[in-house]
Amino acid sequence: MSQDLGTPVTSAPPRGAAPPARTPKKKTKTGLSALAAKRIAVLSALVAGVAYGWGIGGNAAHYAYAAAVRSMSANWHNFLYGAYDPAGFMSVDKAPGALWLQALSVRVFGYETWALLLPGVIAGAVSVYVLFVLVRRWAGHAPAALAAVLLAATPITIAGTRVNLPDSTLILTLLVATYAFWRALEKASPRWLLLTAALVGVGFHIKLAMALAILPVLGIVYLVAAPASPGRRVLHLLGAGAVTAAVSSIWMLIVGLTPAGSRPYMDGSTSNSVWQMVWSYNLFDRADAAKAGKSAELPVLPDGKVTPVDQGGETGVFRLFNDLIGGQISWLLPLAVLLLVVGLVAAGRAPRTDKTRAGWLLWGGWLVLFAGALSFSQSIHPYYTSILAPAIAAIAAAGLHLAWTDRRFTWALPVGLLATGAWAFVLMNRSSDYVPWLRPVVAIAAVAAAVLVLVRRTGKFAVVTGAVAGVALLAGPVAWAAPTFQPPTDPRTAMFQNFNPLAGPNPNALSTGIDLTKLMAGGPKPGAAGGQAMPLPPPIMFQMMPSDADPKLLGFLKANKRGERFDLATVGGTGASPYIRAGLSVMPMGGFVGTMPMPTAGGLADAVHSGQLRYVLFGGFAYDSPTALARKDWVVRNCVRIPPPAYTANPWMGFTSALFDCKPGA
Repeated sequence: MSQDLGTPVTSAPPRGAAPPARTPKKKTKTGLSALAAKRIAVLSALVAGVAYGWGIGGNAAHYAYAAAVRSMSANWHNFLYGAYDPAGFMSVDKAPGALWLQALSVRVFGYETWALLLPGVIAGAVSVYVLFVLVRRWAGHAPAALAAVLLAATPITIAGTRVNLPDSTLILTLLVATYAFWRALEKASPRWLLLTAALVGVGFHIKLAMALAILPVLGIVYLVAAPASPGRRVLHLLGAGAVTAAVSSIWMLIVGLTPAGSRPYMDGSTSNSVWQMVWSYNLFDRADAAKAGKSAELPVLPDGKVTPVDQGGETGVFRLFNDLIGGQISWLLPLAVLLLVVGLVAAGRAPRTDKTRAGWLLWGGWLVLFAGALSFSQSIHPYYTSILAPAIAAIAAAGLHLAWTDRRFTWALPVGLLATGAWAFVLMNRSSDYVPWLRPVVAIAAVAAAVLVLVRRTGKFAVVTGAVAGVALLAGPVAWAAPTFQPPTDPRTAMFQNFNPLAGPNPNALSTGIDLTKLMAGGPKPGAAGGQAMPLPPPIMFQMMPSDADPKLLGFLKANKRGERFDLATVGGTGASPYIRAGLSVMPMGGFVGTMPMPTAGGLADAVHSGQLRYVLFGGFAYDSPTALARKDWVVRNCVRIPPPAYTANPWMGFTSALFDCKPGA
């Protein structure tokens, strides 16, 4: 495919000669000029930025990351080690790369929700333009502009970017790394390849192994298509691998070489090991159910049942199309798969170094690799699928352009449009009461566009055909993204949405597809404020995830603080988060989900007897474990339970929590 390589340098015309005739701006076979394509891409990025950032000041930030950012912005020690709490007792259970950006934003703008979300919003908007630049170098201006539009309109991209999650930052990092890779591929440049390797290493600090997953794709494409001898290609890749390994290891080495007593305990580890947190807890335990529990104590549930690990639905090739995930990412997935095959066939027996075929291999590899990982991992959050959006957008855009301009593959346009319209109808029919009129509109648009591309694809009708096809392709995804801008009014469901953001018409759905409002409607009911408290241990399904700090408890703790290191200890990170965000120093016992063996019952006793801690709060979402049960037993036997009316006026808080005073002699 042709590319606009700019205006060649020529010698100056002789004096007195007539000025050269103005050369019209180059257009693609679709009639779209390079300037028009660039304007579309810039506009798409700007619209995406506005959409991603619209009203984010009123959002409820991800409760765990928001707490960690508050702690990390307090001092550089917490910043470096990714401390979850202000005292640096426990780290987050991930690498802190994305949180570093959020903490820096907070240090500049103050601890505001919009400041927490700003880095991710910027990353999401910039990604749209970077994808345009990438596709332009591969397939030309028109498909590049279309790819930018498709990425910006992906429902889960919009929903996920409006929360302070690491995914939008990771996607931008990988796109920039892919740009460097493409420059390396064009001339077998080792410098560009080393830059690619370093950027992937940076991505590792943002989301660990998910960043490294792109390496096999880049390696295969470079081996296949780089214009260099086999020996040089292998040598280049070996050097790049060494750079990625070195950059990826920097933070782990710093943590690993720091004495355990001089840094936070590594959440996601049973042995305070950063290596176990990274490789076991965040990779192997998630991918293989048989390995689950190696990096955390196995939960002990009151009903004796197995820990639920069904987030994202059942594993298998159809997971990306199920009721929960389908509406988030799969609108154009069948189209992308079809056009990927078309693109590879069109490349045919091109020379080994052909860049058109290399592009199909690159984006096809991205799509297949991440789709496979997400389909067969034991448990995933739906927003993980946003990593597929750039590849789907690039493949769909380039494939549509290929089928439009190459008569050999004209058949792919009506087939692809009809398949996309049919699948959109199925997805929208799953929520039949949501904008019901849109289903027939999309179906009619798909059929009309399929007919138009066969009979009238040139002249003035090309614009009409494109517009009708645009409705068939984008109306469904845009409609599914719309509810994202109306967060739930219930604070519990709002917090779940920011913990597991979902696009679509049911803002109350959890990552397991359960409607929280229906779940809570069937649960136990509290009595009057300060009435009968829930017995210990409480049934796990009805523990509350507190979305905000209880104001009466805040006042109680501040009034009774006597210089302790910790104002409060809680069960897990859920209970700690609102109080850390409110400015208290909280010990999150057991880490994020309460199953880490830190502190032990003996360690908790030492903290109490040394005057570091007085109050312990049970409540919030956390799993029991052997160590957690031992801690709970120690508290019940050695501390005095405070009547709920003394620390809360909230019926739910009084019903689902238990506050203990562990001061000796209390």
